[in-house]
Amino acid sequence: MSKSTGSQRQYIEQCNELQSQLDASRAQIEQFEIELDENRKRNTALESATRRLQSDLRRTYDDAQRNKRMLDERQKQAAEQARINVAKRIMTVADEFSTAIELAQEQNIDSQWFVGFKAMAEKIDKGLEEAGYRRFESLGEEMDPTKHEALATMPTSDDLVGKIVQVVEAGYEDTKTSKIVRVAKVLVGRPNDDS
Repeated sequence: MSKSTGSQRQYIEQCNELQSQLDASRAQIEQFEIELDENRKRNTALESATRRLQSDLRRTYDDAQRNKRMLDERQKQAAEQARINVAKRIMTVADEFSTAIELAQEQNIDSQWFVGFKAMAEKIDKGLEEAGYRRFESLGEEMDPTKHEALATMPTSDDLVGKIVQVVEAGYEDTKTSKIVRVAKVLVGRPNDDS
């Protein structure tokens, strides 16, 4: 009996030891589950933060691209405006040359000076055309407020009423876009007061 009691005790001790190991394993498993749950919560929070950061980054990138496009467009507009401003200054010189040539022709000046002067005026006109600007005809056309600025009216025959009878300053348009760069300053015909 003592052998059997010893083996039972040994068996009970082994069972108790196994129970202790099982309890320790259960405690470890519970601890791992708690840590796993905390890690899942941390991962969820990190995934949420990552999505938020990605969204912010995407929005910032889109804003930067939009700002770049706007800056490029503004620079393009500024360059075009500078080009037009320079051309307008040259247009004024071209007008002065045209006026001088008309006066010289009215006075029948036929000298070498006049020939050279006329050649310079033609070079200016050609330069403007090469830069993309050309004079548009106005004389005899209907008054168009998008192309003409009426400085005054003057009495004229019935067939020229409402039409341009004199150009004081030529108008120019952009040859690429056909946009008016400078309106023509004109005198417009009105009915003759005598009729």
